[in-house]
Amino acid sequence: MKLGIHDLLPLSDGETTQERYQRTIEMVQALETIGYDRYWASEHHGARHLASSAPEIFLAYLASRTNKIRLGTGGTMIVNYSPLRVAEIFKTLTLLAPDRIDLGIGRAPGTDHHGMLALSQGNPVNFDYLFDKAQVILDYLRDQEPAGFYSLVKAIPAETETLAQPWMLGSTGNSALKAGEMGLGYSFAKFFGIEIGPEVFQTYRDHFKPSPFFDQPQVMASYLIILADTPEEADRLARPMEISSISDHKQALRTLDQAQDYTFSPEEEALLKEKYDRRFLIKGTPETVKPILRDEIDRYGIDELMAYMPIPDQEARIHSYDLLYQIFH
Repeated sequence: MKLGIHDLLPLSDGETTQERYQRTIEMVQALETIGYDRYWASEHHGARHLASSAPEIFLAYLASRTNKIRLGTGGTMIVNYSPLRVAEIFKTLTLLAPDRIDLGIGRAPGTDHHGMLALSQGNPVNFDYLFDKAQVILDYLRDQEPAGFYSLVKAIPAETETLAQPWMLGSTGNSALKAGEMGLGYSFAKFFGIEIGPEVFQTYRDHFKPSPFFDQPQVMASYLIILADTPEEADRLARPMEISSISDHKQALRTLDQAQDYTFSPEEEALLKEKYDRRFLIKGTPETVKPILRDEIDRYGIDELMAYMPIPDQEARIHSYDLLYQIFH
């Protein structure tokens, strides 16, 4: 089972963005040493509590500080950019880090209405043709002639020795069919809190067509997971994430000490229980979490597992990722 890190670069209370960047670089280096296969950074705009607004730039720097771990965007929100610009960025990244770059194709804006206006320079935002837009990006990546006026210009640098690996991102299941038809990997973010059935992944596999990027279907799923050596420690480490998921989702993570002082209302307790029951949140020891993940893998046919672990303490966060790695190796 391949393992990866899906990261929103969440700030903890009192932490600066500069500190988050440095700690993330150190974390990725540590996880590369442990054996993780890939690291993805999200794209969010106007969110003061999330430090990942320009993931492609961050990945370029990470590439210079690591050796073999794959680096990608989870995702690049293509509604915000021209296909030519996206292709040129990722072709450049593949020259800087050959065979190590992933392009997560996202169709959401990664921001609110005001952020969308700022990114579009006040122009109307069109969500109707994003799969066509994605196809233009793919054509540019492999030096094929795109449709329409896009064919009048080439994406530079041309003829890179390796290709960025494109994944279609999804959180509702709506993109699974197109991901298969376009010959892409399919990455589902379960930690977004939307339930879909195994039939969505089967639809992806049934309609998959081999491409220059993938010769067979590949299903990836991202989970919000907290692991520790004891149940009590898992409860303690999960507390900031739990508070954020039900009440402070637009605020910096509380520190571990701050979070222990928070008392959940009966309504919040019920909401948390539902999130755990539906496996939008997962916490525990390796012994208790392993059967949950195995069941999810079998149910959906997951080929690769990604984990998002928003733990304020750096050492505890790396240890949590290490425990996950030990479950599968």
